[in-house]
Parts: sequence; C-alpha cells; structure tokens
Amino acid sequence: MTVSQIKKMTTAVQIVAGPVKIRPVEVGENLCVMPHVAPAPAPTSSRAVLAQTSCAYQVAVVKIGGTAINNIDVLDALIDDAIALSRAGVKVVVVHGGGISVNEALRAVGKETVKVAGLRVTDADTLAIAVDVFTAINEQLAAKFKEKGACAIGFSPATTSPFISKKMELEGTGDLGFVGEIVAVDAAQIESWMWAGWIPIVSPIGAAGRQLYNINADHAALALACQLQADGLYFMTDVPGVLQDVDDKDSRIGHLTSDAAEALIADGTISGGMLPKIRSCLGALKNGIGRIAILDGFACEALVAGYLAPSENGTLITGEH
Repeated sequence: MTVSQIKKMTTAVQIVAGPVKIRPVEVGENLCVMPHVAPAPAPTSSRAVLAQTSCAYQVAVVKIGGTAINNIDVLDALIDDAIALSRAGVKVVVVHGGGISVNEALRAVGKETVKVAGLRVTDADTLAIAVDVFTAINEQLAAKFKEKGACAIGFSPATTSPFISKKMELEGTGDLGFVGEIVAVDAAQIESWMWAGWIPIVSPIGAAGRQLYNINADHAALALACQLQADGLYFMTDVPGVLQDVDDKDSRIGHLTSDAAEALIADGTISGGMLPKIRSCLGALKNGIGRIAILDGFACEALVAGYLAPSENGTLITGEH
C-alpha cells in the first residue's frame, strides 16, 4: 500500500463537546484533542446575584398594591423576593394595599365605591368594611411569609397602627368622611422587630385615639419610609414604571431626578393616577429617603431585580443625578 493510499485511509477520532467528529489526518501530524469550548453560561437570576451581594443594614420599604395581592402567583413571587432580600441582610418592611378587595366587599353588601381626587369617600360602614378587609389581608400575608420560613409580624387595626392621623380636609373635595391624613408615625415597635430580623407587615389604617381612619396606602408607605430613614422605597405596581407615553409600555423612563419629574408634571406627561404618587415621592425625597422606585410587580423576580437595578427594571426617582 502506497503512502498516498495510507493518507487517504487514515482517520482520527476527536472527542469534542457535542457529536463525534471525524476528519482526515496527515501522516506525521502531531495529533491532539481540539480545545474544549465551554457553552455560553446560563443567564444569572437576580436572586443569585443578590446572594453574592452585601446588603447588611440596608432598609427597604416595599409597598404591594391590591392588584398584586389579588394575583396568587404574583403575590407568591413577591413574597419570595422579599424573603430573599431579608436573607441577604436587607431590613424589609412591607406596606400593603387592598383597594380592589375593599371594592369587592362593598359591592357584596350593595354599597357603591365613591372616590374624590383619588381618595375613597369613607362613611362609618365603609370604614368598618375597610378595617375588616385590611386586617384579613394583613393576617394572610403574615401567614404566607411564615409558611415560607420567614419571621413576619403584622401591624393592623387588630394589633396596633403606627400612623397617627387626623381627619383629612381637602379644599374643594367636600366631606371625605373617615379619610385620614398622617400627622406622625410611631415606628418604635416596627423598628425593634425589623432590626431583630423580622419582616413587619403594615396595614394602611391610621388612628387618633380610638378613632380609626382609612389612609392611602401610598401615603402610608411614604410616611413610614421617611420615619425609618429607609435607603429605598419600592412600589410594586401593575405598570412598567413612569411612561413617556401612557399608551406605549416601551416608553418607560428609567431614571427621574426631582427636577426632571417636575418638568414632566408641568408639561402633562405625568398625569392621572401617577401624578399624586410622583408628587408624594418628591416630597419624600426631601425627607431623607435615598431612592424611590416604581416597579412592575408582575415581572420576573420583580422586587429583587428592582432592588439591584431599579433604573433598568422600572423608574428610579432620586433627588439628584
């Protein structure tokens, strides 16, 4: 057999990632295995990144709205996120809403929901229903956290309210009934449990002595975050953040400074239901909150992703650049 015939017949098997490949080999060639090419790494989850991040002594107030509370899967994911933050060293405090559930409870007894300037007109019967609904939500949230192995404690009308309130009176709105305006926050008990590693869960009900008041959950979260001098306040909503165009969900604004937000309010870009939220946020920034983020609570790992990179996962609002 000639050398040329041998060259045509000689083959070598090379083991590489994937299927076996066979190629001709030249006589005298130095045979070696092709270098292994590692597959592209799988995307790293936000929770995995968080586990490698030092978050000790950071305080985060998280406001979970009624839309998320009424969606079992979304709520379950947000609770998992809050627990992940807590286990990473973040001191987490949850303020919950529940307006949708209050609407349903009122409808069940034949009462109409009436709102003025975004606030629920609250007569004595409506207040009683709201107190019952918020107490139930608070107890259910605390139970869900505990089922997942977290230490959680509820602050509701059934226990104690940190929000010292008075009857709200707004010019041009008429009598709002038992709608409260927060005048002070007694967060001593919340702080004690928080620094002990527990997750306080707080209802948006205020009190003045024995009189209870229905208060806006956004206002409650902002007031509590200010009192705690929180490093961050995170609103878990059903929108991607502040939008340049309300009809285009891809027009999310990643970062707003106070000045930029004021300009968007002046030109009408920020309006409707987002307007009072942003105005309240701007006021809170002046009272020491480090940053405020408006996040889509329905996104994957929404809270952890928003905590790690708020401007990439929602709208970050800060006092400065």
